[in-house]
Amino acid sequence: MKGVLKLLVYLLCLSLLLELVLVSGVEYTFKRYSYKKKRDDKRYKQVKDRCERAGVCEGKGSLDFIKCLRQCMAEKCYDELYGADELEEGEVDVRLNSFKGCLYQQNF
Repeated sequence: MKGVLKLLVYLLCLSLLLELVLVSGVEYTFKRYSYKKKRDDKRYKQVKDRCERAGVCEGKGSLDFIKCLRQCMAEKCYDELYGADELEEGEVDVRLNSFKGCLYQQNF
């Protein structure tokens, strides 16, 4: 009887854990722009350098600095890709390549 009870408790815990994993595995979706490494990285660096030289983001913390730079570079692209879900401290920015592609498309 104890073995059956242990098994039921184990299965209940396992099903709760599985449900948590499935719920937390919801993936954020965003518009994807085509990205070409050489072309888009070059354009990204040029526009980023221009915004850094303008000094509009000077004195901001690291995350606020990144947000400010990207808004300076392409506000429309920033709003589209980050507006609904802004970057958070420590987050891996999986939208950066789409931002670079959007920046290229916006300027050409």
